[in-house]
Amino acid sequence: MVSCEYPLRPSARAFSNGLWIMLVSLLLVIVLVTTVLACVSDVMSLRIPNLYSLIVIAAFGLAFVAAPDAFDVWWEYVGAFGLMFAITYIMFLFGAMGGGDSKFGTALALWVGLHGLLAYVFWMAVVGGIVGGLSLYFKKKKPFAAPRPGSWVAQVQEGRNAVPYGIAIGVGGWLALLQTGLITHQLGELFKIIH
Repeated sequence: MVSCEYPLRPSARAFSNGLWIMLVSLLLVIVLVTTVLACVSDVMSLRIPNLYSLIVIAAFGLAFVAAPDAFDVWWEYVGAFGLMFAITYIMFLFGAMGGGDSKFGTALALWVGLHGLLAYVFWMAVVGGIVGGLSLYFKKKKPFAAPRPGSWVAQVQEGRNAVPYGIAIGVGGWLALLQTGLITHQLGELFKIIH
């Protein structure tokens, strides 16, 4: 019988698998850092650059190609992407979310998958409600004397209705990734390689 598997020695195969696990872990860290950057950008300017969504999508594509075993079946992630696009597009149409928020939320759904989508949407809603409540408070009480011009706080204190939903998307994504076990799994695999 002829084997179609690439003929690596066991130690070389373990080294190769370790490299793929490290690559997926690195890509996950890039995604997590990108969520923080998106949150900061949204607070500072009420905008999430398209580049952040592209980074999240590209990182997922590379991670999935590099280590498909780290994920379930492909359609679960594409399905989450499609469902999240539908959810955020409807929110965009009703003015509840900006276009950058919609794109970034959809991109992050790739990492969450269908099994984590409910947690993602739940935590997004909870955190979005908290941030919305803060917006109303800032609008009414104007607690900051000299907020940075153009920032969320400045715009809200000037009377504009604005919510940096990127915060809800980022926190919701982090919490969903923790609940799905992807973050803890990748960290565990990384620690196995290191030790």
